[in-house]
Amino acid sequence: MTDVIIDIKGIQEVDGEEDVVSVTTVGKMDVIGGKTYLRYDDSAATGMEGVSCLIKIDREDNSVVMSRSGALNSRMYVKKGQRHICHYQTEHGTLTMGIFGESVQENIGKDGGSLFMSYTLDVNYGMVSRNKVEINVKQA
Repeated sequence: MTDVIIDIKGIQEVDGEEDVVSVTTVGKMDVIGGKTYLRYDDSAATGMEGVSCLIKIDREDNSVVMSRSGALNSRMYVKKGQRHICHYQTEHGTLTMGIFGESVQENIGKDGGSLFMSYTLDVNYGMVSRNKVEINVKQA
């Protein structure tokens, strides 16, 4: 495992309005075969203290799995051109949402790199938001 600095920028568009969230954190990175694993802990600054995050990037499948565990649990699967169902736990209960992958672009090697993905979220097949996530990784 390599110590890394992870910059995450998320853009969520709802009804034409954009909300941008940026987080920089330290974490660990493993590159095993065609897969890259990024691990980090959320903090009180994000409102998710006590939550561990894992991002698995699969080059062969051109997909990304984002998982959270601990105080909140969720698992999101993003693959271009496919819709998947995910469960997202909040302090108010669990939501079942659809995720349709629009784009996954990855360029991460053992020294770091970047990931970009875009996807839509829907509830009962009604679109809730369009999302873009940019992740940049560099050795600490």
